[in-house]
Formats: sequence, structure tokens, C-alpha cells
Amino acid sequence: MYLSRVLLNDRNRTTQQALAAPQILHAAVESCFDRNSKRSEDSRDRLLWRIDYIADKCYLLLMSREQPNLSSLATQFGYPDDPSLKETKAYGPFLERLREGQRWRFRLRANPVRSSPRESDERTGRGKVFAHVTHDQQKNWLLMRANVNGFSLDPEEFTVVHSEWKKFYKSSRGGHQVVIRTATYEGMLTISDVERFRIALTKGIGRAKAYGCGLITVARPVEG
Repeated sequence: MYLSRVLLNDRNRTTQQALAAPQILHAAVESCFDRNSKRSEDSRDRLLWRIDYIADKCYLLLMSREQPNLSSLATQFGYPDDPSLKETKAYGPFLERLREGQRWRFRLRANPVRSSPRESDERTGRGKVFAHVTHDQQKNWLLMRANVNGFSLDPEEFTVVHSEWKKFYKSSRGGHQVVIRTATYEGMLTISDVERFRIALTKGIGRAKAYGCGLITVARPVEG
């Protein structure tokens, strides 16, 4: 597994358009890998990405089984003349150091939703999906999924720092419109099941992974 980061030029018009339409970034992320190689379904499941704003800088984070070639991403949306602004690190050694009981700061951008089996979606025929839009609904969504993903949460130690609607068309030629609600969570967690937690880190949490949701990352708490 690899964790990569690319600094994006969010003053660039092309980058601004891509940030507003996640399907553009999804295609760009896919282009970081050899299209001629036959990536397995398992490898596709492990391709996660997220946009982060840190100290007024815009980054794209990418989790992947294969080592990516970030040059096309930097050329389209970043700073291609400065190779230091893109980096890739092996993630396996970090995963091996995880232990039950460890406490970590975390960040997650997710698509918190509920499915109603009583109401059928006209397009798919499956249960209709509704977004959680309030702060409490979004927090409860993550609280309900913490245990199955190998960690525990104190409701007082995490929050939703940002939430927004994303509306875009699935293809550049129009067609089906995608509407999702994203929520960005930050706070503290405790690892309760290290194997499940490793799966959550590498496979993501929730829906809309192709559109920049699901990637959870952790960092050591700031001592003070």
C-alpha cells in the first residue's frame, strides 16, 4: 500500500473546475496508474482519494495498492516544475505498527447516508438513499460505524468540521446527475480491533469513494 500527496494549485481555473466536479479528479486519479495493466477488483477497491485544505493549501491525498505516477496530476492541477510538491510513501510499515488501545487524531471525509428499503429508487430499483444533513445525524452515522471499522469514539472528542452538497454529472457529456452530501470529520479515536482498523484505513468507510469520500487518515495527538 502507498499513501501519496500532491499540492494542487487551487488558483488555476482547471483545478477549480475539477474541485467542483469530483468525476474529473476521479479520472485524473485513475490516470496515475498504467491503463494497460489489468488491475484486479481488489486493487480497485483499495484506490481512495481525498481533498484536504491545510494552512490555506490544497492537497490531494491518494491511497493505493500500486505505486502511482503523480506526474499527470501535478501537470493538470498542481505545480509540475517543482517535484518536491508531490510525494509517495510506503504505507505498510505504518500499518504494521498499529496496536489495539492506541489513540490517534483522525480525519475522514465521508458520504453519510441512510437507505430506505420501503422506498424504491426509480433509476436503480434498490432502496432509496437519503443524505444525513444535520450535524447530529452525521455524527451519529459515524458513531454507529466505528465498532465495525475497528475503533471507538467519544462523542465529545470528534466533530464535523465541514459539510457541503456536491452536484455534478457523471460524465462530461451529461447524462445522470450525481448529488452527494459530504461531511469532514476530525477528532480523536481509539483502536479497538487492529485488523478491522487496517481494513478501514486501506478500503475506506462508507459510499462515494470514487468521488473523494471514504479515506480516513490518522496522526499522533499533539502533546501540550
